[in-house]
This record gives sequence, structure tokens and C-alpha cells, in this order.
Amino acid sequence: MLQAWLSFGYLVLLAILVLAFILWRKDSPLLAVVALLVGLPLWFGWEYARPTWTTGIITGTEVRRSDPDSQGRTTDIEYIYMRNRSDRGLELINDDTWWWLKRNSERVFNDAKTAQSRNTEMTLMWNRWRSTLLSKYPNVIAIRPAGSWRVWSVRAIVFYALSLVLWLGYFYAFFRVSRSSTPEA
Repeated sequence: MLQAWLSFGYLVLLAILVLAFILWRKDSPLLAVVALLVGLPLWFGWEYARPTWTTGIITGTEVRRSDPDSQGRTTDIEYIYMRNRSDRGLELINDDTWWWLKRNSERVFNDAKTAQSRNTEMTLMWNRWRSTLLSKYPNVIAIRPAGSWRVWSVRAIVFYALSLVLWLGYFYAFFRVSRSSTPEA
């Protein structure tokens, strides 16, 4: 359980809260509130896009037709169901995504169907959150056999490199503004 709370996301959230607390203690309450108003939505968006890896058995695949939109168009939605190593179920969709430069949904779905028929353990890289209220599912980015996965794929390295620039820029900007707003003694 402690491992989940020491993930990158929670450490970044803790750093945002510590920054706001430091700014508040330095007699900059307005700047502390602005740091929270900018940092928390930024953190939620970053957590939504951040990749996650799960290893388990593919238990099912399914293609469902969506409800017609206002113009009467429908789309096929591909679902992948899996059980992870702790026997917890996970439902995912398989969509192309510009953010992750993923244009190979058919290959990913084919690999999932093959893994289901062979009953082999696979590792899936995915992003997004599951929302039962909004009927949203996480999206599969890539799929590989469990033993051959390169955890740090090019996509993940680029994501975390850009994340480092984003978060260092965020913290640097607020420290810079706080230093310029404090009067010299």
C-alpha cells in the first residue's frame, strides 16, 4: 500500500502542496492560492495522461457499436478485459490517440485477442482513469508479453522528459515570482 502513495504523481502533488505552504508562510497568501489554482488542475491533467503498466491475463475482448450521435453516425469501440496478478479486473478501451502517437489500434487488439486465446500473461501500458459516472475507460497504448516488456519505451521517456520540463518550469516560476515580490530588507 505504501508503494502506491510513493508514486511520481503523489510526490508531485505533495510538492505542490509544500510549495503553497511555503508561499503562505512567506506572507504571500495570494501567490499560494494562485500556485494551488494553477498546480492542482495541471496535476490532474498530468495524472490523466500519465502512463501505467499492468501485467495479467487477457480474459476477454469485445467490439461494441456506439449509440448514434446527432448526425446518426456510429463507431465501433474495442474493449479489452484483463485480470492483473492480484486477480483484480480491469476494463480498457483501444482507441488511436494523437497524444501518445498511437495509430495501431488494430494490431494492439489483434495481440490482445491472440493473448486471450493462448491464455498468456501480457503487460499493457495504458493511460486515463476509469469513471463509472461518465462511462469512461482507460485506453491501451501498447501491449507486450510479460517477460519482454521494455518499461521505458520511447513514448514513456518523451512523456517523462516533457513532464520534467513542465514541473521544473512550474516550480521555478513560482519561486522566481515569490523572490521578486518579497521586499528587500
